[in-house]
Amino acid sequence: MQIRCFKCHMPIAMNREAVVDALAQVDKEELSHYDLFCPKCRTMNRVSRKQLQRAAPKVVRDEGDAK
Repeated sequence: MQIRCFKCHMPIAMNREAVVDALAQVDKEELSHYDLFCPKCRTMNRVSRKQLQRAAPKVVRDEGDAK
């Protein structure tokens, strides 16, 4: 999953493990978004739950639907 920093426009890559971990945190804390910090400018970028669910592996998406 590629996210682009809204301030410095640097692309930030999230691998599948990071997406699954972020989605688990969002579900656990009942958040509407995940805060991803840019490694270059340290600005917080919001990643919505919907974006994380689209990028998550199919197995994780199916488990989330079962709730």
